[in-house]
Amino acid sequence: MPKTLTVEEVAQHKTENSIWIIVHDKVYDVTNFLNEHPGGKKVLLKVAGTDATKQFDNFHSLDVVKKYPQLLIGSIGSEQTESEADTASSEGPYGDLVPFGDPSWYQDFQSPYYGESHRRLRAAVRKFVETEIMPHSFEWDEAKHIPKELFIKAAKVGILPAVCGAPWPTKFAKYPPAGGVKPEEFDHFHEFIVTDELARCGSGGILWGLTGGLGIGLPPILKFANEELRNRIAPGCLSGEKNICLAITEPYAGSDVAGLKTEAKLTDDGQHYIVNGEKKWITNGVFADYFTVAVRTGGPGMGGVSLLLIERSRPGVKTRQMQCTGVWAS
Repeated sequence: MPKTLTVEEVAQHKTENSIWIIVHDKVYDVTNFLNEHPGGKKVLLKVAGTDATKQFDNFHSLDVVKKYPQLLIGSIGSEQTESEADTASSEGPYGDLVPFGDPSWYQDFQSPYYGESHRRLRAAVRKFVETEIMPHSFEWDEAKHIPKELFIKAAKVGILPAVCGAPWPTKFAKYPPAGGVKPEEFDHFHEFIVTDELARCGSGGILWGLTGGLGIGLPPILKFANEELRNRIAPGCLSGEKNICLAITEPYAGSDVAGLKTEAKLTDDGQHYIVNGEKKWITNGVFADYFTVAVRTGGPGMGGVSLLLIERSRPGVKTRQMQCTGVWAS
């Protein structure tokens, strides 16, 4: 089991015969890795016996060190347990502590909008982002894909339903809000905090991929769909088992929603709609199970636009990945 070490102890190991370095408060013995380092041993010798976190982060993701568990020999700090450290961290003020550089409530000033429940929520979501998302951000961005497990984890800790607005969807959400927030006290400021903290993952694609489609695709179902549809669709989306998106934009009708051309015609028996058209730049569209789709059921203009819920399993539904300049994972 890795032991607790001090910075002074690490500083004693700075020769070619014994090199220790610190990366994110973990101590690694890289003596036997000198000749294997892609940049050559001089790169490691320059940071021998020091905290090399900054240099490491310039060129690597945290996943790199996971490939060499045998190099880990200890950690920097006191004998404080992980749970104690988490508690101490969550109770402290956030931000850079620069006067007027942060919202005042970050630093425990009185606020008419933010209280203790908001601070607890911020701490819980921040911990989730730092442990479950940040170490994998680069990998998932490059792969243009977010593992399904992340959606389920985010639901279990009470994050996914938080992006669908207030009040908390108690009837359809399996799990309560993160941070011990009571469902009845959840408000729009809690929702803002969740999005704000998720953005710290450093990837717009992962932020949008995890919450973008859900945050705009499910609310129309929650607010305007009939009871049967809400009961069938909402629980799966809020538990992370299913994905949903909002399909509005078209190649020829972006912000001009009233000008969209995708049409839906009712069959002669009045039981089904036949939908023809295409949508583009749809956040989460490439992997969504459900599509909340704006279609034209009437004449020109906004008066002829309706919303349909279309399931991926329906005949004729096809999606493909767009090669965008960013936000790949969404």
